[in-house]
Amino acid sequence: MKKSMLLAAMAAVAMTSCSNNEFDDQPVAGSNGLVKIEIGQKVQGIETKAAIATGDRVEATIIATSGEAPSDWTAFVPVTENTFADGANWNVSTFANVSVGSFEAGTNQAIGLNPVLYANPATGAAGGATLTGVAPKGTVENGKVVFSVFDGQQDVMTAETTERNPVVGGNMDPFSLTFNHKTAQLRFRFAAVNNAGTGAWDDAAIKVKSVTVKKTYVPTAVKLQDMSVEWTKTASNLLFDNFTTNEVPNTYGTTTENTPDFVTLDKAALVKPGVAVELDVIVTIDGADKAYTAIKPLKSGAALTTSEGKFHNISLTIKQPASASGTPTIVATATVTEWQEGDEGSAEL
Repeated sequence: MKKSMLLAAMAAVAMTSCSNNEFDDQPVAGSNGLVKIEIGQKVQGIETKAAIATGDRVEATIIATSGEAPSDWTAFVPVTENTFADGANWNVSTFANVSVGSFEAGTNQAIGLNPVLYANPATGAAGGATLTGVAPKGTVENGKVVFSVFDGQQDVMTAETTERNPVVGGNMDPFSLTFNHKTAQLRFRFAAVNNAGTGAWDDAAIKVKSVTVKKTYVPTAVKLQDMSVEWTKTASNLLFDNFTTNEVPNTYGTTTENTPDFVTLDKAALVKPGVAVELDVIVTIDGADKAYTAIKPLKSGAALTTSEGKFHNISLTIKQPASASGTPTIVATATVTEWQEGDEGSAEL
């Protein structure tokens, strides 16, 4: 009788250690000739500015090979379900080689796999397994992990294909995967200052209505051959609105002396690296919408260009007009961070 071997499990991303592998020195024992694949992992940069935060649930596509990884990933045939019969020997067509790995940021547990993955127990190069990881989860086809959501809020990460992990004496050492960010992250924060820029614009009610990222690209797939990302230009500009945290403070220097207090919007853009940033912004000031177009933050006097795996903190300061009939202006300042430490640049529009 055949059965479907499906196991839904939770797992977690470790935040501080380099290996974050709770299976250290604990080989995975075989049972009835089957050797279950176990995985520990980490996400680079989660300690600081990553889009994935502590407590976030992440689902990744985990791919296991029989023996060495294929020289041509387009020939890889995905098997997404275990359909082997009770007591059956390992077989490439009845044992799953693609699984959804679930983990929750902030703990050091293992990746949970649905379905469970098993290694080929054969000796030599044909046995054992390699592992590859891509987040968010997608569909494996034609040598790629293909995504289904293109909203510019997907933190695409890849874990490079491991070396072959052999089965020795019916046992296999646990795997460890390290996920690296492949997008550029844009975060937006706003403040309001008086005309001189020396204090708060404390007589206005200001909210951010929308931020539009113009002329940008979002990820569509990851090629397993070289772990490169495929991108598509958005059919329309990437609009972020309906924020839950968007009220611009009317305070100055309450957290840091001689600087305005900012609000960080609760939505971030995750886009193609190597592309210049251009924004349109609509803010509501005392009930009236004010539109600002073609805002281009500068870095070191040149247009800010996004970088892979970096956090781009774009601060927009709304300046009170000099007169009641005047128009508020916006000053844009960009800080670029390696998810750890970085440099600064600024622009004024």
